[in-house]
Amino acid sequence: MNEKKPLEWIRMQLYPLPHLENKLEVIVVFWNPETGEMRGEGAQIVKSLVDSYAEKGAITTSKGEIIQLDDPYRNTAALSAILSQQYWISPQPVEAPEDPNAKNLQ
Repeated sequence: MNEKKPLEWIRMQLYPLPHLENKLEVIVVFWNPETGEMRGEGAQIVKSLVDSYAEKGAITTSKGEIIQLDDPYRNTAALSAILSQQYWISPQPVEAPEDPNAKNLQ
């Protein structure tokens, strides 16, 4: 029997929130929640954002929830809470990061 291997990466297309559309661009990054690795042309932008929030130790969401930011590169809730401060997140599980020069990368 041929078992399907779980998809290890998440392709995240990040759309700036309406009040930031003139300041930020749409970016695509690939994230591996197991290893905490971040790849793609927008990876450095995301890392800078994540690191700046992680220094604070916690974040309060728009619903008033407090999320601890221990190792946000391996914590889906923490990473999502940070990114959602500036972006709408469109995640898609994928087998591996795409080649940034591939035609189907939007």
